[in-house]
Amino acid sequence: MTSGTKNGSSGSIRRGAGQYVAASGGGRAAARQLGSSRALAGGIAGLASAISRDGPTEALRRFNLESLAGAPAQDVFVALTDALCPPGGTIDEAIARDALLETIADLASKGIGNFDQLTQDDLQEIFIGVVSRSIEGRILNEVGTNSIKLSPDIAAVDRAQKMLRSFIVGCVRDRFQDSGESVSSLDSGQIDGFVSDLYAASLDLMQTMGEAE
Repeated sequence: MTSGTKNGSSGSIRRGAGQYVAASGGGRAAARQLGSSRALAGGIAGLASAISRDGPTEALRRFNLESLAGAPAQDVFVALTDALCPPGGTIDEAIARDALLETIADLASKGIGNFDQLTQDDLQEIFIGVVSRSIEGRILNEVGTNSIKLSPDIAAVDRAQKMLRSFIVGCVRDRFQDSGESVSSLDSGQIDGFVSDLYAASLDLMQTMGEAE
């Protein structure tokens, strides 16, 4: 990743991410290191399913947040972050929490609207965003932060992180679409397995594409 930061090479960034997965023992082993993130992604999938089945108010009732159904989606998800992944705890929990907050902030900047106006496509984007950003957060925490920060060029650091994010999002979206599933159609018994498989498959694809560079 250091060379990718210095020379602006997306290939070096992909190669570094792939090497992280390989060093972790492959996609399935790397996914196991993201327990809190997988649990949070499962919570988002469960929420999407509940909204599809029962509507936004009832979906929030199990969190005692039903009064927020008509509030801005960003505010609701901040409250849900506290419910699904309380502040404090392990690095893994912090990565999961940041992944959701960053995803929501990004979507809010694009005008996501109120919670009760969310479409299934919106919820799917939130789910993919959480999975992608949690993988990104783990890689940066494990191997990327020091190497990326070696560059004194702030613009180069920003470009490197954007390239890493784009690569990860592409892999997650590819594997999600390949599954043929919709987050809103998963029942409670399917969610944990689906989420674990998606993390593993996405990380495996990152390794494969990184090794091809």
